[in-house]
Amino acid sequence: MGVSAVDIITYIGIPLAVLGVLPTIYTCLKSLFTLREITKTLHRNGVVAITRSALLSGIVEIEIPRRSIIPLDRGDPKYFGLRERPSSLKGGSWTIFNWKEMVIGVKSYRLQYHDELAQPQAEIEFEALIAFLLDRGAVPSKEGWADLRGAGLWTPAGTKLLLSPVSSEEVLSVAMSDDSDGILSLALNWRSEWDRRSRDSLPPYWVRACAPRKEVDVLAALNELEAPGKTEEQNEVDKKGGFLDDDSADGVEEGDMRSAVRVRISATGIQEAYKEDDAKKKLPLLHLRSINGSTDSTAGFWFCSAATAFQAPQGGLWSFSVPDDILSLARRDTVPCGVMVLLGAMTDEQVPAWRLPHDEEAERFERHVKFMEQGRKMTEEARLPPEQREAARRKRLEHEAADFHNDFRRRRMREDQRRESEMAEAMQSQRLPIDVVADAHVKYLVDKFRLSEGVTVLVLVEQILYGMAQDTSFAKRISIMLDLWKSWAQSGGMTKSHYLAVKEDQVIFALASCVLAVMRGMVSEPMGSVVGDLQECLRIWKKVRLG
Repeated sequence: MGVSAVDIITYIGIPLAVLGVLPTIYTCLKSLFTLREITKTLHRNGVVAITRSALLSGIVEIEIPRRSIIPLDRGDPKYFGLRERPSSLKGGSWTIFNWKEMVIGVKSYRLQYHDELAQPQAEIEFEALIAFLLDRGAVPSKEGWADLRGAGLWTPAGTKLLLSPVSSEEVLSVAMSDDSDGILSLALNWRSEWDRRSRDSLPPYWVRACAPRKEVDVLAALNELEAPGKTEEQNEVDKKGGFLDDDSADGVEEGDMRSAVRVRISATGIQEAYKEDDAKKKLPLLHLRSINGSTDSTAGFWFCSAATAFQAPQGGLWSFSVPDDILSLARRDTVPCGVMVLLGAMTDEQVPAWRLPHDEEAERFERHVKFMEQGRKMTEEARLPPEQREAARRKRLEHEAADFHNDFRRRRMREDQRRESEMAEAMQSQRLPIDVVADAHVKYLVDKFRLSEGVTVLVLVEQILYGMAQDTSFAKRISIMLDLWKSWAQSGGMTKSHYLAVKEDQVIFALASCVLAVMRGMVSEPMGSVVGDLQECLRIWKKVRLG
């Protein structure tokens, strides 16, 4: 019996047809399972998306919104918190924190396997991101910012920019550029145990100046020293610390009644200020602000420079940049050692030799000759008859009185010449580094005002900032002294007029040296040198991709 066509189709064709559709069936089932896993993963990570599955091709298409984010208001309770369900997907590290979010587009993905799933990185202003993370307590990495400034988009992935406040683990690092579209791509990391700050902590761009304790208050001691030359009203203002109302001093110790001051500084100067005990009452600080882009005083400029130098090495973020000529001034040796000796801030043993020793041998010989001549005349008088002896004695006394007067004038002239010569030698003497000058002035102020031993350069600079904020005349005096310092540094050295001005206001000169010392420290310390790299990177990249 022969094989018919029906038998061939039944026993051979149908099995072959079934085998032919098995891959298609497998692809469909795989696509459905992949879609289900992707949907579950998206839901588990809190990602809203539109999903489609092409059953025959096995490709799953996903559209996920791309978001632009900015930090919450600092007063929001969630600002210092963490999101309860952050996304664990690639590109979703930004979901660790709570943000203000806005959809700015859609990112499409075509996947064959669920483990390829990722979400779009979020866009954020670079400066706002850094300010937020520093406010949380992150610490800048000197090496990371230097690498980013030098290599740009070619900076290796994994380069740490911000570190944990309790370890060297990365908080912000350079990420792979898969989703960057030519924009700097960064990855975020944070743990709850790293939180060390709160709403009461000092945010970036702000400086905090506390009222000094009585035992280290140089400005109060200076006010007391100068009090006889002030009016009764001025002394009353000094006692109250400038910001206080008349009824605020009742029953309160002087060192405790003055509130700390917070000042926000932008690239152009002071932006806002307030007292910590009354944050709603803004302080105008008009004497430290420029009006219509100009001001007759440089007090505002020096305040911003000193505040930046004081706060930036502590890990802050600053828009204001201390100009290069001021940093150069702080680096240079500008104070002659002889001047420090003449002012009484240092001794000859503490500085290199700078003046010729005074030779008193000629003066001693001249005094000996006059003594011998006086003895000779008195001996001759004794030999004269009594009637001539009295006349000779009177004549001798008249000559001695005239000689005494002339000798006094000669000594005065020689002293003046010696002082002038000494002053000239002092101004030509070897110049000292600013840190040596500042340290000597700290000891000078401690001895002069009998302060406690806890006084340091940083303590004095904080007092200077507080004093400049509350006292217009003090702000003007310190800025004039710093302008004078800059003048002689740029004109080749200190002159007699500079020396006399410094001698006349020596305490202010001592305080000005502390301001330049902290600027010198900002340049040399590791945390100080990172400020320039960080600011330059923020200038280059306005927005970044975070994920």
